[in-house]
Amino acid sequence: HFYKRMSSRALRKLQGGGGVPALGEELGEESGEELVEPVKPRNNAFNAFSLLNNGSCSESEVKEDDDVESARNASPSLQIEKKKKKRKKKTGKKLAARSSEDNLDPTDEVEASVRWVEDNVGQPVVLRKEMKEEKVNPLKKVLAIENKHLNPENEMKRIFGSRVVASEAVRHKKGRGGRPHHRAGLLVTPKPAWPPAARTGLSMRPVDSGQGGSWFTLDHSPTYQATQMRFLSAVESLNPDLIVALLNTHPMHIDSMLQLSDICKMGDDSAMAAELVERTLYALESAFHPCFSLASGTSHMDYKRQENRALFIALFRHLHFVGARACYRTALEICKVLLTLDPAVDPLAIVLLVDFYALRARCYQWLIDLYTAWNPTRNLNQLPNFSYSTALATFHLSQDTAGSTSSALLTSADSLLQEALLSFPSVLLPLLDKCSIEPHPDVMGCQYFLDSRSDPPALATLCTLYTVRTFHCWKEPEILPWLERNVMAVLDRIKAGDPRVAESVQERSTRYQGLPRNIHRHIIMSEHREALSHLPPELKEVASLAWDPLPPVNSINTYVAPDRQPTAIDDPSALRMFFRSLLPNFNPDDPLALPAPEAPAGADGGAGGGADLRNSVNSLLDAMRDLLGNLQLPEIPNEAGDEASDGEEERDPREWD
Repeated sequence: HFYKRMSSRALRKLQGGGGVPALGEELGEESGEELVEPVKPRNNAFNAFSLLNNGSCSESEVKEDDDVESARNASPSLQIEKKKKKRKKKTGKKLAARSSEDNLDPTDEVEASVRWVEDNVGQPVVLRKEMKEEKVNPLKKVLAIENKHLNPENEMKRIFGSRVVASEAVRHKKGRGGRPHHRAGLLVTPKPAWPPAARTGLSMRPVDSGQGGSWFTLDHSPTYQATQMRFLSAVESLNPDLIVALLNTHPMHIDSMLQLSDICKMGDDSAMAAELVERTLYALESAFHPCFSLASGTSHMDYKRQENRALFIALFRHLHFVGARACYRTALEICKVLLTLDPAVDPLAIVLLVDFYALRARCYQWLIDLYTAWNPTRNLNQLPNFSYSTALATFHLSQDTAGSTSSALLTSADSLLQEALLSFPSVLLPLLDKCSIEPHPDVMGCQYFLDSRSDPPALATLCTLYTVRTFHCWKEPEILPWLERNVMAVLDRIKAGDPRVAESVQERSTRYQGLPRNIHRHIIMSEHREALSHLPPELKEVASLAWDPLPPVNSINTYVAPDRQPTAIDDPSALRMFFRSLLPNFNPDDPLALPAPEAPAGADGGAGGGADLRNSVNSLLDAMRDLLGNLQLPEIPNEAGDEASDGEEERDPREWD
């Protein structure tokens, strides 16, 4: 018991208070007063090692008891010091809260800061500014993007059910252990077999622009630039194996995936082509700046910059693949993204495409709102796709409603369709032909609908593009009687000499003198054969690259591809393409190096070798041409000749059956 008391006292001495702290703690617990008297720190010169040499502690105990009595009677400052220490430990937060309440108003400090900001900055002024911007730009609400509609898997779940989509995802994950974990994307859901998108050399940074909103651009690291130059050399070699080899070493190279996706599409491997485009979007999305948001509508990118075009092209191809899977709502949302990325230029002419996906997604009211908000500034009524699609959307709305509203909408749909037929009469007959509908005899006898050759080539291109893309929307049974009724009404107006007929002829002859470059780019990327035939001759001869089709005239280029000399093997014939695949780098038009006049007789491996190779190739081409020209089909015996009538004329055996 003695050693315990001695050790506790020694411990209290080490803490600096001897026997006083225990008394101070009792006083600190009983007293509720708050003392703010400053206390000076004490210096204790006690040496702990001196206790080891003390054989008897009776004198020290008596001395410490005397110290305790003296502390009770004559040392209140020590009690005050310990009390303050204890109060700081137990009620420090409470004291801090009370002191803040004493120094401030009855409100909280955060509320006071918010009130000060509102008083000095003026929150109502910001609200009034936002309301003013909404009045100036009515497209902000129409083109608002919803994140849940950007991923096609969400729409697939709504169509087929979550259980079916989840089971398909589990089936793809089986046997793929050890794959890296991928971060979820906004546009696509990464697959376990994909390589990681981190540290690919892509980055994004904000740039200054005089236009509204936040503008960004993609940057390439020096390593990525070296890979890009290897890709350009592989493209110029016309050897797809080099692109595949490059993609094996750099699996997240953007342009290589886009180029290989186009090759897979030409080889009828649409699944691999779509997956490569999704990988491209995932790699691009992983490089986005933290402030860049596709769904905000205020983040923009300049198509003139060569590095930025990959995002536009990948989104354009992605919406086509998504639309082929009947995910029309997702395709419509991607159209909104492309419309807001570079709103003033619309480099891929999404204005020619957005109405189709709005009709397929049954967003009829949204299409009418877009036409109403955008027509005053963009003259959408001069485009055949919006003229016909808006009338069709209004008719669908009239069918979905009832009462007086339905009658008003039907009247409006009739007026819009008749205006479209008068403004663009060359759409009607190709549209009926695509729908496998025989025209009315009065229509076939009306010169106004037959004489479409007088339309300018630009207008003919727009009408053909709309017909081949949207004719499926006009095949519904309830639409055909409505179309027939309005066509007959237009015929009556033409016979009656309606002045709108002459105005339409004048407008079509003066407008549409040429198409801008973005519409030509749209036609090339859409790959509709009927529309491609309407391209100008100068564009048909230009080689279109899958990773950068028809670049802008004012392009800001970082990379310059080496020029490739045109060769005679570059024509589209199957035979020459076959030899081109065998000898991709051989050019028969290369000039021959003349041998030196005093060359030795044995030097046949130099220039003479090139001449012999060229002559042998030309001889082989001539031999193959003669072989194909002399091919004859064998005579096929007529097994049913005995059953034929005697009066039937005998066929020439060289004719084909």
